Order: sequence, then structure tokens, then C-alpha cells
Amino acid sequence: TAAAAPPPAAPPAAPAVQAAEAAETAEAIACPTAGTASSSTTKLRYICFLCKRKFQSTEMLTRHKQLSELHRRNAQKQEEGLHHRVMELRAGISAMKRQIQECSAVKEKLTQRAALESKLRQAMVDYGGAQEKLEVNRFRQLVDRDETTTDGPANMRLSDVHETCVDRLVVSMGVASWQGNKDVQEDRYILNLELQAPGNGKRIVGFAVFDGHSGNLCVESLLEGLPNNLQKCLSAKPSLAEEHLRQAVTEACVLTDDDFLAKARELEVLDGSTMILCLILPPDDGRVGLDGTKGGGHCRLLVANLGDSRAVLCRAQHGHLSAVRLSDDHKPGRVDEKRRIEAAGGVVDMQGVWRVFTPAPANFGGRSVLWGLAVSRAFGDLLMKEPQRYGCAGATGELVTAVPEIHLYDLHPTEDRFLVVACDGIWDVLGDDDAVAVCIEHTSADLAARALIRRSFEIGSDDNLTALVVAWQLSDAEAQQTANGANSKKPRVD
Repeated sequence: TAAAAPPPAAPPAAPAVQAAEAAETAEAIACPTAGTASSSTTKLRYICFLCKRKFQSTEMLTRHKQLSELHRRNAQKQEEGLHHRVMELRAGISAMKRQIQECSAVKEKLTQRAALESKLRQAMVDYGGAQEKLEVNRFRQLVDRDETTTDGPANMRLSDVHETCVDRLVVSMGVASWQGNKDVQEDRYILNLELQAPGNGKRIVGFAVFDGHSGNLCVESLLEGLPNNLQKCLSAKPSLAEEHLRQAVTEACVLTDDDFLAKARELEVLDGSTMILCLILPPDDGRVGLDGTKGGGHCRLLVANLGDSRAVLCRAQHGHLSAVRLSDDHKPGRVDEKRRIEAAGGVVDMQGVWRVFTPAPANFGGRSVLWGLAVSRAFGDLLMKEPQRYGCAGATGELVTAVPEIHLYDLHPTEDRFLVVACDGIWDVLGDDDAVAVCIEHTSADLAARALIRRSFEIGSDDNLTALVVAWQLSDAEAQQTANGANSKKPRVD
């Protein structure tokens, strides 16, 4: 028989990769692998457990993770294995749900149905656990590739916490974020936004969730530009009166959108993003309360919304906890939004969900595009903002707007327990009351946020998942004067 042909030669590695592999070879000679006995001089902390290799310094370990082809292959293999496990559990859950549905139609199979439901609950827990391992692995790879940080990008971490204060309120924030079953992570968040009030310079704290679509350029631009524009527009106002606040936040959003649209025109991209932004503001010194006195009132909460992310407050009244929605989703099918869109020549149609469409194809990037979107307000989305610029017949103005819907509320710390701010990946599968019920099972804001995204994934959300939970309480000196002054120092959500 004829001899087998030799395998084709591998293409030459890039110089940086060759250098890294050469360094690894030297290290392998100098140091035993992680699975063998080592000398007393070996620094065990410089180990890549994935590749079973040791290194003499953290710099060499970092270079290995960033440049090594071996490490890249091993990381990819690990991710594929984790993803396979997630898909395996997902298929099993679907099969069990079908079996339960079949048992429901036969009275004699009620006992079998109860057993299946118990197995289903456990399978969903396993499904969430497998995805959590996959998310940790994805994030570890992201950190390995990033030369500028050792703990990952600040607005893409799997979880984070922040504590601060506003006037007499002690505020605790926790956030969690998963890529979920989507190919890329387009969610971002801001956890530690700090602004200064005009005039008196008092502290304003803020937090936000952004849900990007059609790419990451818009959402990354928001992280960079919106905080500065908020401070710029606030500083131009004479006070924190409600009218001035609404103007400043609206101006900041429109300015940020204009900045990105200029970039989008240049690059010919269709990236966009929704936003849910919250600011906790000190009491307005000039505001007259119900007792006729000025200032000294409650801190206020401003909620600014663009799109279908949502803010929900947990309120305790008469011994019961209830969910209070603080923002209204911007869906094209909403009556007032539909009226505005159609007045500008847009088309609103139900295609799985309500969507806004350009009335005719546009010439964008050298091709004919009929564009649609499932939200009626957003940053970016160039074709929806300027359809006529690109030859879209029938459009007379912007079909999607970056003007936010703004609500202001007084915060009552003894009644208003905590706030949930999350993207539509959460709200697509959890109702407002359901989200509150998940949170109150946990003692801290960060644990509640992590539980929310895991629960949403377990029950079927296929979107990116980001949830931010904020709890507060009066400072100790203030709390001693209230009926609830015995509360612990750290704000709780349970």
C-alpha cells in the first residue's frame, strides 16, 4: 500500500507568539510541570493551571496568557466543553417540559408529573450553575487578553459592589452581568457615577445600565461621554430644581447622542443602545415642603429612560412588600410612541414583537437597507435618526429619539427598601413582583443582583443579562431619630 502523505506544515507563527513560545520552552526546562514535584525555590503562584506550566515571574505568566497559542487552544477547548454542558442541560430541560405537558393531559399521570417537576427544578439549577462556570471562564479569558488591567474592564465585570452616601443616606450598590446565550456581550453599566450639584457642590450619585445592539461602538461611547456631559449640563444650571434637572439630563443625553452620531456617519455603522439612568439627589434647599419649611426634606431619585430597560422599586407598606415600576418601557407599539413614529413617516408593525421600520429602503454603506428596531427610543441607530439623509422615501424626521423620559420621586428610606435596575433580558422573563421576590431572599445588593441574572437565565432568557440592585438607609445619627434606628449599619435588601 502507498505510504500516507506527511501532514502539511503549519503556517509560521507571528514573531510575538514565537517569542512567547520560546520563553515557555525555556521555562519548561527550568521548571517542572505543575503536576510534578518542584524544588523549594519554585514559585508556585506563577502557574498556568490550564496549560500545566510554571513560570519564574508574574510578567512571564501574563505574557504566556496573552500570546501563547497553547494557552489560546486550551482556553478555547475548555470553553467549548463548558458550552456543550450548558446546551446538554438546556436540551434536557426542554424534553422534561414536554413530558410534563403530556402528563398534564392524563389524570393517571399526576404522580409522574410531580416527580418530573422536581427533576426539572434541579435541572434548572444545574443549568444556571453550568452557565455561571462558562461566564467565569469567558471573563478570565477577557482578563488574560487585556494588558491594561488585572481584574478586567470596569464596566464588564461579572459582579461588582460600590458604597457611598448622599446627604443623610448610606447607599449600597451591587451589579451582576452575564453574556448569556448571545454570541457577544453588548450590555454595559456604570456603578459609581459621582456628580456635583450646581452652586453648593453637594454630591449626586448615579448608576446606569446600557443595553447595546448592532455592535459595541455606541455603548462604549456612552460610557466615555455621558458622565462628562451630565456634569457639564448640570453645572450650567442655577439649582437642582426639578425643571433644571429635567433640562440638564435631557441636554446631556441629546449631546451624547449627537457626538456618537457624528462618529457613526464617519464609520457608517448602525450601532445603538438603550439606557436606564438613576441619580440620587440631595434635598432641594429651595423646595418648600408640606409643612411650609424650605430644604431639609427627602433625598430624591431621578429616573431617565431610553428604551426597554427598567427601574422597579421595592416598597414596604402596612407590613407588605410591593413592586412599584418607576419607568415606562419605550416599545413602538405604545400608543403615544406609535403616534410620534407614524407622524414622522415611520412604520410600526408586529413581527414577533412590535417594531419600528423605515418606510422604505435606505442606501447605507453601499447597500439597500430596510431597517427595523424593537425599541422606540435609543442612542445611536443612525438610520432611525436620519433616514432622509440616506434616501429613505417617506420619512420626514427621526423615527427613534434620544430624548429620555424622566421621572422624579422622593425617597422615603423607611418605606422604600431597594431599587432594581435591569436590562430587558431580565424583564422578558421576570415580572416586577418576581424580581423583588428574588431579591428579598438575599441580604446584600450584590448577592441579589447575582441571583436575578442567574434566575432569569434558568427560566429561559436568551439575552445578555445585567441587573443592578441599590439599597439604602439613613445614617446612624439620623436613624436614631426614627422608629427603625436599630437597623444594621450596612443597607440590606432582605
